[in-house]
Amino acid sequence: MQAESLVKAYILTHGVQFSIDAMQHACSMNAKRQNVVYNLPATGGLARESSNSQRLAIVNAVEELARPQELFLAGVDGYTVCVSAVAPVANRGHATVDFRDGKITIETPSHPEFGTSIGRVSFVPEPEYYRLATSNGRAVTRWVSACGYDEMNVWPWHDCAIGKTCTFCGINSVQKRAGRNIDLIHSLDWRLSANVIEQWTLVRDQVIAEIVEAVELAIDDECYRDEIHLILISGNLADDQLDAQALIYCEIAKAITSRHPGRFAEGAVAVTAPPRDLKLLRKMKDSGIDVGVFNLEAFSPLAFAEHCPGKNGIGREHYIAALLEGVNVFGWGRSWCNFVLGLEPIEVLLAGCEELAAMGITPSANVLHLDHGASLRCEPPSIENVLYFFRELAGIYRRHNHDPYYCEKALRTSLANEAFASRI
Repeated sequence: MQAESLVKAYILTHGVQFSIDAMQHACSMNAKRQNVVYNLPATGGLARESSNSQRLAIVNAVEELARPQELFLAGVDGYTVCVSAVAPVANRGHATVDFRDGKITIETPSHPEFGTSIGRVSFVPEPEYYRLATSNGRAVTRWVSACGYDEMNVWPWHDCAIGKTCTFCGINSVQKRAGRNIDLIHSLDWRLSANVIEQWTLVRDQVIAEIVEAVELAIDDECYRDEIHLILISGNLADDQLDAQALIYCEIAKAITSRHPGRFAEGAVAVTAPPRDLKLLRKMKDSGIDVGVFNLEAFSPLAFAEHCPGKNGIGREHYIAALLEGVNVFGWGRSWCNFVLGLEPIEVLLAGCEELAAMGITPSANVLHLDHGASLRCEPPSIENVLYFFRELAGIYRRHNHDPYYCEKALRTSLANEAFASRI
């Protein structure tokens, strides 16, 4: 097992905190901060290890938004992973990042050997395009952001109008904090519309033009030098508007991919609720979408109904039907279903992953983390269970000819790539 991947597992199961010196260093070197796109760690405050009131005031003033969003963790052989700076977990010995003698250090109290064995810890830098605006004056980050290092997330809107929100998601609470007047589309406003396509037509040209411009401003950033994982993602429109959502995604995907053919590692990846009419999956494929992602979040019917009541209203069987049709349309291993590890017993989830993988659907999971606005109050799984799950998932991939999503610098809350590379 390699230290960088073990430290990542530790952070995902224990959370991480930053000393004041680490926070100040992060600011000085322009580390990527919380971009408040759809989630924000429920931090409950920063470490207060200093009695210097002036220094505390500096940190308190920028507490949540200046908190680094991610870290790079490098092994002694140079293998580098990205990890989300998730919120500290109560009653667990959270990791602590400090800055001492010109070096970023990390302590992992419950497993001190992890932190002392790692090759290097560094902050993920903020992309240059985060400072830019479109010609209409809207921040590029309202349309495009970097999740992890080399994901390019494209967001046509930022709230969710699903019938009932998932228990682990705080997307709408975050959008209230971020301010609603800076976006052109609000799914919560559109849910009352009798003709959502008509609503889309009113803003279509401006939205697509701004998204294409934002992608142009972002695409040559250093973080995308080696590869780009292009992901179309948003909250969902209302349950009866999901066919319209698929059509909107088609138009956006076509505009981007026709302008940048062959530029994206997987092609365009669409993370969305499945359309009601599954024939639209073929239209999605023809528009330039190469991977369809319909996330169940929890596999068992009981956990799905409990934690995803809105998706349950759409129908678990409909999600599975969409995933199966996605194999026919997009191909083996290009119909994806992600889960939240921690919502149900691991053996139940692993059995579900095996079942889906055998049918050509690529399963994966993100470790449950605590976000602002989420109603869920259970703890993330233990580090032992997380390591076990991802090792077993790697075996499922090998048995059924699947690859992990994206890469180890993109998947910041998963260890699928690390396990597949035999790092854990």
